[in-house]
Amino acid sequence: MKVGMAKVGTRSGSASVAAKWAWFLLLGIVLIGCGAAAVILPVASSFAASVVLGVALAISGVVKIVEALQVTGWAGYAWQMLVGAVEIVGGILIYLNPWAGALAITLLIALVFLVQGLVQIGLAFRVRPRAGWGWLLVAGLIALCVTAAMVMKLRYTSFYTPGTVGGIALIVAGCAYLAIALTNRRAMRQATLA
Repeated sequence: MKVGMAKVGTRSGSASVAAKWAWFLLLGIVLIGCGAAAVILPVASSFAASVVLGVALAISGVVKIVEALQVTGWAGYAWQMLVGAVEIVGGILIYLNPWAGALAITLLIALVFLVQGLVQIGLAFRVRPRAGWGWLLVAGLIALCVTAAMVMKLRYTSFYTPGTVGGIALIVAGCAYLAIALTNRRAMRQATLA
């Protein structure tokens, strides 16, 4: 009897999260927009790259926390809050230190993406086997690749700055949340037809 009740509770919790698919969609759009800004705008200088990436990370962190508060029934709620907090703190640190040396700011950005990647991978495994978890895993792995690229001190050009690389990671994370939103929307439609 208790097992049956637990299954019903889990189903209703999943339905509740699926009903809030628009929050995942909003988060995906904001992440893609912030990532695009980080890729497009900072080609002029490393100062601009740091400022834009710092603002983009802080905005995406705030939106992640707001979105997490809307879907508290989601299995990845706590992990989502953690990723949001890391992005806010990292974004503020990057924004406040744009004049730091190129090596120092690159290492700071790399550290933020290292923590973000690890937490996002943890989030992916936390929400597995729900649809969309693979996209979160890919986003986390790309964040780790961004970290590796920065730590290896690859030569940056005007088209390949830390802001550009970080922006690409944000775009991929945004695509992950779009996939989750569309999957939840599909599940919601199927539930209403059933």
